[in-house]
Amino acid sequence: MHNADNMPTRIFLTGASGYIGLHILRELLAAGHLVTAVVRARYKLCELGTHPSLQVIEADLEDSVRIANELPGHQICIHAALIWGDPGSELEARDVAITAKLFDSCAIAGISRCIYLSSAAVHRPFSGEMSEDDGLSASDLYGATKAAGELFLRASCASRQMTGVVVRPGPVIGPPAFPDGAFRSDDRIVQMVATAMRNQRIETPTDHGRQFTDVTALARTVRRLATLETPLPIYICVDREITTWERIARTAVKVLSSASEVHVRTPDTPDPPPRFRTERIAQLNGGPLTSGDALVAHITHIFRMLDASK
Repeated sequence: MHNADNMPTRIFLTGASGYIGLHILRELLAAGHLVTAVVRARYKLCELGTHPSLQVIEADLEDSVRIANELPGHQICIHAALIWGDPGSELEARDVAITAKLFDSCAIAGISRCIYLSSAAVHRPFSGEMSEDDGLSASDLYGATKAAGELFLRASCASRQMTGVVVRPGPVIGPPAFPDGAFRSDDRIVQMVATAMRNQRIETPTDHGRQFTDVTALARTVRRLATLETPLPIYICVDREITTWERIARTAVKVLSSASEVHVRTPDTPDPPPRFRTERIAQLNGGPLTSGDALVAHITHIFRMLDASK
């Protein structure tokens, strides 16, 4: 995808101050793009908040009129925001409504490409060998919310001349983009690190493990898809290998020089673990994704957070 007269690409980014969003924002700015970031609080952008190629809009995505008014003039929209709310606030319905309105506004504004960060959760229940060619089969509210977002993207693209690209990461690991930047983790990994810090026995969960997603690799993937001439409609963005809970536990013990023993509990099912095919994402990135280094950095950051909170 090339811009007329070699002008910098103007990109509209939601969720820019989040764990994944900050990594994406840093990638886009480093690549020379002009970025409009939608955030609730500018200070959460850390040191990127004053970047000369960044325009910041402090707004709530539920202010659909303002968002629609800001979209014209951009070539790309990257929707990386997660809609959060208090328990009982009909969070999933709000997420779907906001996402649907955003995609429709993008189409009306003449956005040429919209990239949506969905989730591998749309494939639940996980089974066998899964790929981008599978139909949507979400079996929980989170996966269903993301699946609905994908369908609304396709509908908006069909109504206008807009290309839609879906990226489905697995559980995301790695350090925050900046020491004081947003960070998220699977609670089970946090618990393992906390247990290792106490030198107590670590009990692993009873499933086979996960194909994780390195947060920096995810950001690079999104940056490539922003300007790729002819992207495919869907990319499952995960590590080629399954990382077992035993490996996570033993990595935590090693990183922390802990005296903890690791007790590996038998998986609930003896069958081979379900896995995602990764040929498409490997072709896009010039090789398979790996998350070993990201796991070490993730565990190290959790340790620092827990240690600082003592």
